[in-house]
Amino acid sequence: MKQTERKHLAIIEAAKAEFIEHGFVAANMDRISLVAEVSKRTLYRHFDSKETLFISVLRIIQESVNENVQYQFDQEKPLKAQLVEITRHEVDVLYNTYGMSLSRIIVMEFIRQPELAKNLVKDLYSTNAIAEWFKLAIEAKAIVDKDVSLLTNIYTSLFQGLFFWPQMMELAPLCEGEKVEENINTVVDVFLTSFALKK
Repeated sequence: MKQTERKHLAIIEAAKAEFIEHGFVAANMDRISLVAEVSKRTLYRHFDSKETLFISVLRIIQESVNENVQYQFDQEKPLKAQLVEITRHEVDVLYNTYGMSLSRIIVMEFIRQPELAKNLVKDLYSTNAIAEWFKLAIEAKAIVDKDVSLLTNIYTSLFQGLFFWPQMMELAPLCEGEKVEENINTVVDVFLTSFALKK
């Protein structure tokens, strides 16, 4: 890896930690350059503003998720077992890849800067892997033939209603242990009750 690439990655890692600890508004470019062990001039050569750096952090995380996530539809495997596995993985991405601290900052910035939300939301919360799985399930006549984006939105709403928004608003603790499995089964059962084709 070239020195420039190493510096770029060091800045991204330092920025992610800074945004999580202090939020976007209070995040400090001086601290980021100090932790990344680069000069302020080098930092601004890579990222011309704090907003650009914030967007880059989010996009790099999302690209990593997209590269590593693909859900294959298996005609031999029960539908519920497949969707449970998918949902379990989505919980892991939400809690362990993004983390609720960073997720809260993202939501706060979306509220504070509607233009940022408009530009990022289509990329940041891309559900391409889930949508592709629904498409394959429709082709296999395992679920009803409805618009894939509609199915994806309904599934995502169920998922976020149990795993994201209550925790985001601090109305419920982070799901752990048996509660994770209980909520996963609720999401899957409610979705499949409405959309699975009886065989």
